[in-house]
Amino acid sequence: MEEAKRYEFDLAGRPFSIETGKLAKQANGSVLVRYGDTVVLVAATASSAPREGIDFFPLTVDYEERLYAVGGMPGGFLKREGRPTEKAILSARLTDRPMRPLFPEGFRNDVQVIATVLSVDYDCPYEICGLIGASAALTISDIPFNGPVGAVVVGLVDGRLVVNPTREQQEKSLLHLVVAGTKDAIMMIEARAKVVSEEQILEAIFLGHETIKGLITLQEKMGEQVGRPKTQFQLVTVDRELEDAVRDYATQPLRQAVMTVDKKAREENLDKLKRDLTEHFLEVFPDQGKQVTNVFKKIMKEEVRRTILEEGLRPDGRRTDEVRPIWCEVGLIPRTHGSAV
Repeated sequence: MEEAKRYEFDLAGRPFSIETGKLAKQANGSVLVRYGDTVVLVAATASSAPREGIDFFPLTVDYEERLYAVGGMPGGFLKREGRPTEKAILSARLTDRPMRPLFPEGFRNDVQVIATVLSVDYDCPYEICGLIGASAALTISDIPFNGPVGAVVVGLVDGRLVVNPTREQQEKSLLHLVVAGTKDAIMMIEARAKVVSEEQILEAIFLGHETIKGLITLQEKMGEQVGRPKTQFQLVTVDRELEDAVRDYATQPLRQAVMTVDKKAREENLDKLKRDLTEHFLEVFPDQGKQVTNVFKKIMKEEVRRTILEEGLRPDGRRTDEVRPIWCEVGLIPRTHGSAV
């Protein structure tokens, strides 16, 4: 019988463990995550060569839900399980968002992460197990990944912040805050709440991040002891001379175009600047029009971020504490029940 390496952690007063070395051994990295009676198998694989002709990182995250995980089986007309449920789709997105930025820039190899839910304990959220498992599988694999990542849910029950509240506590909780991040930074926050103060939200974020650090230490230990050496994958990079030339030519006019208050005028100005930029560099850098466009988008993103963080202004002229004028109207359509805009 194959022996698994098991790493344990006390997560919110319940046993949490990550195992590897027993299942899905042909994947680049695979782990079995147990939290209470929740069990999720996560496997991460990558193609050996980059996908041609794309300008994005092709990461796919799938959640495979099975009725047997809750002790049921398909019945009636449909004898097999069909398309992913809304919960599975949202869980996949929850995993994708904090991890996608942690792959190297220019990495174009297909990466697939599949989380198969084997058992569900409603007091121990499987989407959190899947996210941590995806990070652990990538950490011990030979796929380049600048993790690990950890995640928890923080609730507010009877005026007290609770990490990974049970199902009973969730029904009374005024807050459902998902925090995911690395040891040094928070990568994602997703929340719903019933009138919770900013101070409580901030306290919940810090509490979640402190808990995450223990999960990350656990994964780092795994990486050191059972991790495979990272493979040197081919990265798609922009020619340095081209990027410097585009920055010198476009940064200042782009800065002005981005801060055009009227949205339609802003889009027209940006489109015109992009056309002028492409034509200008067509002779100097022939056959590299796509790279010119990619540098343009990169600078535009940097400028939007800079003006928001440094000057406190959004592209439409609003301050960070201002919202757009909002209007609403009801009873627009004569026979439709509950029409509104």
